[in-house]
Amino acid sequence: MKASIVQELAAIVGEDDVSISPFEKTLYSHDAAPVPGVLTALFQTLPDVIVRPAGAGEIAHIMRFASAHRVPVIPRAGATWSLGGTTPVKGGIVLDLVKLNQIREISLDEIWVEVDAGIVWQDLMDQLLLQGLSVLSYPTSALSSTVGGWISTGGLGIGSLKYGHIREQVEALEVVLPTGDICMVSRGSVDPKMEWFIGTEGQFGVISKVRLKIRHAPQRTAVHGVYVPGFRGLSELIGVLVNARMLPYCVKIVDSGILALRSALRHSPLPNANLLLTAFEGSPEEVQDAVNDWDAFIGQMEFERMDERSAEAEWKERYYPMRIGRLGPTLLGGETIIPIGQLESVLPAIQSLGHHYHLRIGTETHVISKDWAVVLALYLSDERRPLTYLPALAVIRDIVQIGLAHGGKPYGLGLWQSVYAARILGKEYLQELKAVKKQVDPQGIMNPGKFFRAETRFGIPIAGVPYHLLMSILSLLCRFG
Repeated sequence: MKASIVQELAAIVGEDDVSISPFEKTLYSHDAAPVPGVLTALFQTLPDVIVRPAGAGEIAHIMRFASAHRVPVIPRAGATWSLGGTTPVKGGIVLDLVKLNQIREISLDEIWVEVDAGIVWQDLMDQLLLQGLSVLSYPTSALSSTVGGWISTGGLGIGSLKYGHIREQVEALEVVLPTGDICMVSRGSVDPKMEWFIGTEGQFGVISKVRLKIRHAPQRTAVHGVYVPGFRGLSELIGVLVNARMLPYCVKIVDSGILALRSALRHSPLPNANLLLTAFEGSPEEVQDAVNDWDAFIGQMEFERMDERSAEAEWKERYYPMRIGRLGPTLLGGETIIPIGQLESVLPAIQSLGHHYHLRIGTETHVISKDWAVVLALYLSDERRPLTYLPALAVIRDIVQIGLAHGGKPYGLGLWQSVYAARILGKEYLQELKAVKKQVDPQGIMNPGKFFRAETRFGIPIAGVPYHLLMSILSLLCRFG
């Protein structure tokens, strides 16, 4: 990138908030999953420059500049995702939103909060708790994930069972379009629509502020766990829980594969079973009634119960699904959304991948509604060994395919799963979004080369048939390598 361009960006945000350091550019060249070195020839993962704006005004100046010069812009927040959503593929400007981290306003009457998009979930939750308030739901990566990042990429996690997808909790967004225009969009907005910026991974602009529904903090939380041998009857068990008098705040399953990895990490044995953890929140009376119903139901089963102290410790562990990565050196994962009725087929099928590929695979599943669950499958690899690491990436495709075969769909697109765009978004909505993309981003500068379709740095698309052929070859190498 020309020195004059860097100087112009420094004039917008200040010299201290512009970096072309080779070390920093390397740090910003990937998200939670490192890009194999062999693929860097196809993608320009090193950004040309990193810029840290302080607000929507500076973002608007940067967007106008980037549009005029046709420079790619990649919004980046916590980068806790692993699908390449914040990974540059054609260089450009990485827009680090770390400085957008404040609570702007709290309405105690209407129970909402307005925050900068770059605020970390845990920081927001801690500050709300001081006023007796809480968010409705949050990601498992709440310790580092940002509000705007989760709205852009996911929106399903802890609390989704009770309060729904994050789109149901967003009251309004302040967004900066590729043209540099600053818009406030809400549920009633038509052009642009608010939903165009939720789950679309930075394709249409930069979220700078968010107004979220919140709630009064629960007076009591009760957590209970049981060890379930095998997967038979699991769907029925969850069905009873999600149709109870009081809907649980959270229901999750930690399978025996994850527990085995945790045992290796802690050097202490855990039961060879699947853990079903349920959390109830509300008033003391509501929670006690729910616990009584739980006890009466579980009392009819021959399950080993988790003691109260261990259940509380497991609840704290909800923030650390990636902790087993310490056994690594590299932790990889794939996510799929599946019908609850298919859990008994999907979970053992994913476990069996470990036997096929000689990998240690485990799953953590969050029930997100009365009908659906998100399955996160995790396994260990070593990015330092490209001959085994690259084939191991193909296992993510197999995890997604298992979900698809059982009526599910992938959770997110990013760079690596854009071939599933129609399956996730639906053909009609996908066409709408493509038309919107041409309208609001005619230069194609917003996070290019992903989401709608993956493209190499040379503009060559990675289409469905070549993608699946390559993944099949890599799968064979992983299995027999």
